[in-house]
Amino acid sequence: MFYKDSLKWSAQYDVIVIGFGGAGAGAARFAADQNAKVLLIDAAPEGSEGGNTRFAGGAIAYGTDFNALKTYYLQTYAPFNVDEDTLDTFIKNVMATKIYTKKFFNIEAQPTGRRPQGEYPEYQHSDAMQSQTMTKGLYNGGFWKLLRQQVYQRLNKIDVWYESPAEHLIQDPMTKTVVGVQIKRKGKLWNIAAKNGVVMSLGGFENNSEMVQTFLGQGALAPIGTLYNQGKGIDFAIEVGARLWHMHNYDSHGLSLNEGKKHERFAYMINWKSLFTGSLFIAGDDGTRYYKEDEEDRHGYKYNHGDWIMLPNQNHPHIVFDQTQYKKLQHDTSKQATQIKEMLSCAIKADTITELAQKIKAPKLLQAVSDFNFMVTQKHDYALNRDIKTMRAFDDGPYYAISVRHNILHTHGGARRNSKTEVLDLDGRIIPHLYEAGELGDLFATKYIGANSIADLLISGRIAGENAATPKNDHFDFKVDAVTSASRGHITNPDLKTDAQISAKSFQAGPDQFIGISNQGLGDLPIVVRISVDHKTQRITNIETLQQNETPTVGGKAIPVLIKEMLAKNTFEVDAVSGASSTSQGFKAAVKDAMNKLRKA
Repeated sequence: MFYKDSLKWSAQYDVIVIGFGGAGAGAARFAADQNAKVLLIDAAPEGSEGGNTRFAGGAIAYGTDFNALKTYYLQTYAPFNVDEDTLDTFIKNVMATKIYTKKFFNIEAQPTGRRPQGEYPEYQHSDAMQSQTMTKGLYNGGFWKLLRQQVYQRLNKIDVWYESPAEHLIQDPMTKTVVGVQIKRKGKLWNIAAKNGVVMSLGGFENNSEMVQTFLGQGALAPIGTLYNQGKGIDFAIEVGARLWHMHNYDSHGLSLNEGKKHERFAYMINWKSLFTGSLFIAGDDGTRYYKEDEEDRHGYKYNHGDWIMLPNQNHPHIVFDQTQYKKLQHDTSKQATQIKEMLSCAIKADTITELAQKIKAPKLLQAVSDFNFMVTQKHDYALNRDIKTMRAFDDGPYYAISVRHNILHTHGGARRNSKTEVLDLDGRIIPHLYEAGELGDLFATKYIGANSIADLLISGRIAGENAATPKNDHFDFKVDAVTSASRGHITNPDLKTDAQISAKSFQAGPDQFIGISNQGLGDLPIVVRISVDHKTQRITNIETLQQNETPTVGGKAIPVLIKEMLAKNTFEVDAVSGASSTSQGFKAAVKDAMNKLRKA
C-alpha cells in the first residue's frame, strides 16, 4: 500500500511491531527501553498470542568457541549458500546468551543436558553447541511467560492490540521507506504511522496450506504449534519488494495422531521407545514401510544416503501392529502410558492383514508385513536398517492400524535480512525502516538444530527492537489528529486504546482490600486476586479471583481448594494441590503479593 500526502492517519507511534510472539515481545521490550512509544499487535485474541514460543520448550543455544561453532553450523548449511556476516553475528550472540539471560532477565541459565554430543554428532565439533534454559521444566509455557512479562512491565510505553491483524505495510513509493501499517481492528481499517521503524515478527506459514504446497512441496502437514501463523509476513515481504530466502526449510517432530483436526495431538510420539519397539511399523500410503521407526528425531530430518532430509509426507500413513503389540501397549508403564492408551482407542481393528489393508486403503500391506517378518528371521532390517533388537515378527491376528499425520512445527522462510535485521530488496539494498525478527526469514537455510530458534528470537528481537527505535532523519508529514496520537501520550478514541491490563490500578479495590498479581500459573494471563481483611484483626476474610485462565479441569478446580485452605489458616503458605503444582504456585504468589501490600499499608 503506497503512502500519499493525502493519506489519513489514525495514530502515530515510534515503532510498530507486528506479531506478539517471542521475537515480537523482545522487539517491543527493547524498543521501549530505547524510550520509543511502541504499538504491538497480534491477530490472535488475548490468551492465544505468543506464536510458536508458547509451545516451545525454552531451550537456548550457547557455546564458547567461535571457530568450533561456525564449523558446526556451516556443515548444517552445506551445500547451501551462507550469508557469513549474518551467521557470524548470530554466533557471537549465541556465545553471549548466558550474559543475555543474566543481564535482561536476572536469571542464571542452567544447562539442559540434552544432546551433549549435538543433534548431528556425525559433524565436526558437534558438541560445541549446547543448550540451556531459564525455566524449570520444558514445554510448560514458562519461557513464553518470561518474555510476555517483560512487555507487561513496560505498558507505559507499549500499547498492545489483540485480534488486530495487519492488512498491509504502507510504503513511500519514491524512497521505498515503510512508514506505517494498515491494521484491521474492531471491524475497521486503521492507518497507523511508524515514525522510526516497523518490525515484522509474524512467524511462518505452516497454517497456510497453499504456501505449504507451493514452498515446501508437501500436501498434508499437521501444525503442532500456533494456529495463527498464516504466512502474512510473506505477503508483506512481496508487497514491499523484498528478496525471499529459505522458503523450503521447515522442521517438525515426525508424526502426530490423525484425528482430522487443525491441531493434532502427540507431536513427540516418534521418541516414545515403548511405542516403537516390537511387532509394529509405520506404513505409507500403499502399506509399505518408509520411515525408520527407532531413529531419534532430528526435528523431522531422516538419514538419506549420508545426509539428512525432510521426507516427503505420505497422505494417509498408519502405525500398524498385531495383537501381541496391542496387549503390550495396553499395559505400558512408561511416562507416555496414558497417551499411548488414548492412541489405542483410535485404532482400526481387523481379523486379517488383508482386511486391514482394505480398511486403510493400503494395497501392499500384506507384502510389507511378510517382508518385516522375513527380516526379523534374518536378524537384519535390509529396508531401513532399524535395530533388529527392536523388531518382533507379527503373529496371528487380529491386527490394528492407527492413522497418523506428518507434522510441522515452524517454517524458516521470509524476507532476506542482514545482520542488523534490516530487510533487503531484490537488489540487496536495505528497505528503509523495515526490520524482521524471529522465525519469519531467520538465518537457517537447511536443517534445523534444536535450541537455535529460541536463541534467534532473543537475538533478533533485541537487534530489531533497538534498531527500529533509533530516531531517523526522514521527515514525513503524517497529519495525525493530536487527540488520537499515541506519540503524544494520549488516545481518546476507545477503539484505539490498549488491550493490555495488568497493573493493580487496573482492578478496583475498596477499603481494606488489596490486589495481588502473579505470572507463575500455567495460563497465558496473569492470576489476579483481591483479598479483603478485617481491619482490627488483620485476618483475611475473603479471597476473590479477578482474573485467571488456568486449565478448567485442573487449575480451575484447584483454586477453590487453595482459597478454603488460605482462609482457614490466614496465610498463603498452604500445600499445593496435587496435580496442579504450577497453578498452586501461581495462585499462592498472587495472594502473597496482595498480603505484602497489606503489610505496607
